[in-house]
This record gives sequence, structure tokens and C-alpha cells, in this order.
Amino acid sequence: MSGKRKVSREAILGILVVAFMAFLALTSNFDSKSGIYSMMLDVSPSIVGAIAMSMVIITGNIDISAGTILGFVAFAAGSLAELGAPAWIFIPAGILMGICLAGLNGWISVTFKVPSIVVTLAMNMVHLGFYATFLPNAGWVENLKDNFTWLGRGRFFDLVPYIFVIALLVAVLFMYIMKNTSFGKSLYAVGGNRQAAIYAGINPDRTVIKVYLVEGLLLGVAGILKATTANEIMPSAFQGREMIFISAAVVGGVSILGGGGKVLGAVFGAFLVYLLSIAMIYLGFQDYFQFSLQGIIVLIAVFVTVTDFTELRKKLRGTFTRAGRARKARA
Repeated sequence: MSGKRKVSREAILGILVVAFMAFLALTSNFDSKSGIYSMMLDVSPSIVGAIAMSMVIITGNIDISAGTILGFVAFAAGSLAELGAPAWIFIPAGILMGICLAGLNGWISVTFKVPSIVVTLAMNMVHLGFYATFLPNAGWVENLKDNFTWLGRGRFFDLVPYIFVIALLVAVLFMYIMKNTSFGKSLYAVGGNRQAAIYAGINPDRTVIKVYLVEGLLLGVAGILKATTANEIMPSAFQGREMIFISAAVVGGVSILGGGGKVLGAVFGAFLVYLLSIAMIYLGFQDYFQFSLQGIIVLIAVFVTVTDFTELRKKLRGTFTRAGRARKARA
């Protein structure tokens, strides 16, 4: 007799995404061509960013500076494009900027044994100060031409954005990497049990630096995907996007304590966070309510992660049993 097949978290998330899209289609113009195009365009950078953040969180770390790193990526790419550089120059330059900044976060955290949340929070502030102090016009780049925006505004069949296809290809690639490579398995090992990882021959510090470098590469891609959708860049406008990435990761089932989660879940999480934001717009809520929602999502995810529901059920069952006996005694 075969046991019951357990429905995976990712399957449930996929069903929720489809249900949410159906609800929005029935209650708004979300199912129009422009609505579908806007969804694919807006969610693409979030998919790549959520994958980057998920990999870092799986190792038991985090990156609060991811949003401001995107600002530097966009500025580097946009400035070169403004000077007439072709895509084969400004795209790698932007990605290299992401690798360097995220890699620096990992190196500082590992070398000086400082928790990543402290390092990246401090770097977030450093980045913002650098924007205002050292970048010309606070990093604002305007009037970018088609040599820059062709990627973000191009589409297949007049519907599917180029950047959406890129985001899906990145997702497929990293699903494979996380499941089938020693690098992917080492991230779970370090985040799940650091000491056991050492016994297994894995160097946790080296793994953490590697994951931040890979995160930087993905943030570089995400920054390019987002920046090329417009003909102007303001680096500070990217501040706060790390909350979208974190929310998408934890909604997608990535354990905030490390050691668990899948790339596919993060992809569905990115869709869900976007759809929730769109639903709030249709319902007339202001932008700051969306930030509140992201905070609530993270709190719920932390609660679910740290709570031992088996023990909680036992306590509740014991409480109800004692209450029942007390009522019978009084009767």
C-alpha cells in the first residue's frame, strides 16, 4: 500500500500564484495585454534578486545593502552607456560592480567575525552617503539612449520582455546549481550545521565569501535588468529593494535561520510579493502600506521558522485536556 503523496511547498506556492492572478484578472484589468506585460517586466529583477538573497540566507547570513548595491550597478552601467559604451562593455562593468561590493561584504564579515546583518546594514549607510558625497549629481544619469534601454524595453512577440526571459533562464540555471553541484550543497551544509560542515571537509568562511560573490553577480544582473527599463537612473531609488528580495525569499520557504529553501520557492515568492503589491494598489492603499506588508511577511516567516509547532500542539492539547477535566469535576 503506497503512502500518501505529500504536496510540496513550491506546488502550493505555484497554486497560490495562479489563484491570485485569476482573482486580479476577475476584479481588475490585470489580464489585459499591458497588465501582463507590466507584471513580467516588474517581477523580473525581483526574481533574480530573490534568488541572490535566498542563497545568502541559506548559509545563515543576510544582505541589507542589496538595494544600494543595485544603485551602484545601475550608475556604473548607465554612466558608461551615456559615454557611448556598447552593451558588451557596460553590462559586464555593472555586474563587476555588484560582485566587488557584495564580495566586500562577505570578506569583512568573515575576516573580522562580524555578523552579516551588522556589516551590510553599515554598508547600506556607507553607500547612501557615497551617493550624495562622491557621485556627480548624486549619481543621477539622464537621457539615456536606445543603446542602454533596448534590453529593458525589448520584447518577444510584442508581449514577453527580454528581461523576463533572462530572469527565467537565471532561475533554471540556479535551480540546477543548488540541487546538483557541490557548491549548492555546501551552502545548505554551512547554513544547516556549521560544525557538521567542517567535519565534512567544507570551509564555511570560504563558502560564505563565495556565496556573496555569486550574490553580487546576480545583483549585477538584477540591477541591469531594472535599470535598462528606463532612460534615467537615480541610485538612491533602489534603496529598500532588499526588503522585496528578503520577503520573496522567506515567502518562498527559505528558512531565515539558514539551511533550508529552494530557488523555485523564491521565484514563486517574487511573484506573490509583486501580486500582493498590485492588489493593494487596486484596493487604493498607499505605497507605505506596501512596506508594512513586507515587514509583516518577514515577521510571519520568522515566527513560522522558529516555532516548534509539534511542541505547541502538545501544549495546546494538554491545556484543553486539563480544562475539560476541570469542567467535568465542577459538574
